[in-house]
Amino acid sequence: MKKLCSLYNQFEELILVWSLICTVVIVFVQVIFRYIFNDSLSWSEELTRYIFIWQIWLGASYGLTKDKHIKVEVLYNFFPPLGKKIISIFANLCFLGFCIFLLVNGGELVQTLYVQNSVSPALRLPMYLVYLSLPFTSLVMALRLVAHTIGLIKSPAVQTPLQMKKEEA
Repeated sequence: MKKLCSLYNQFEELILVWSLICTVVIVFVQVIFRYIFNDSLSWSEELTRYIFIWQIWLGASYGLTKDKHIKVEVLYNFFPPLGKKIISIFANLCFLGFCIFLLVNGGELVQTLYVQNSVSPALRLPMYLVYLSLPFTSLVMALRLVAHTIGLIKSPAVQTPLQMKKEEA
């Protein structure tokens, strides 16, 4: 299971890198067309917007693996190790609840767009493909949060060497 997770993490990182490269190239080509040829591409802005939406949600999911989400640690740092563990578990459960909310409501939105057969104006791309990023990444984040929370619950509440050095000083 860990190997599968590792492969998905690498795939997600690769998708994020390549989507950024594609976005930069598309915007660069659009600028060239607009300012040098006095013409613009009708689809470029729409495509970069949709790629960016996927980048945001995939980036949020990937950020969870690297523990890069914004946290308020002012009060957290005053607690002993057991208190920090409890706060971390509580925060993960709140985040998990939010991911489940996004998964359910995002899934309903995707279903509605699929049934309505909505398409984008310039590319004629099915809109449910754009909005699929929300329930998909919410599911991935929820699975990661469950695994992280289980790991927190199973781990002992001990101080790290860095925390011990701070107390000694």
